[in-house]
Amino acid sequence: MPIYEYYCSDCNKEISILFLSFSEAAVSNPTCPDCGKKKLDRLLSRVSFAQNKKETETIKTPAKNSDLENPKSLADEMKKATRNSKADYGDDFKEVAGRLEKGESPVSIEKKLRKRVGETMDTH
Repeated sequence: MPIYEYYCSDCNKEISILFLSFSEAAVSNPTCPDCGKKKLDRLLSRVSFAQNKKETETIKTPAKNSDLENPKSLADEMKKATRNSKADYGDDFKEVAGRLEKGESPVSIEKKLRKRVGETMDTH
């Protein structure tokens, strides 16, 4: 069940919306629970990962996603987030980071990866 973060410019608030499935998220037009505005801007979610059984570290994304619109900057943030971890994030993570470093847009990468696994939904 995916949770997506959105920003409402009318309320100046960040909100999280839980969807029951990815397909529901694809066809949904989320509404701000405070003001009822239907046009929300999707944000990059914060990432958490466990370094060991007792600790969970949260990597905070920049308050504004404009810093991450540049694919190379996003690749740098991904590297920073995993730098001190001994975990193997897998081939998909490495592929995405490599493609971002080469300048490919995150939307293009997401569309191609979704197509690879058989998802037909559009990106958010």
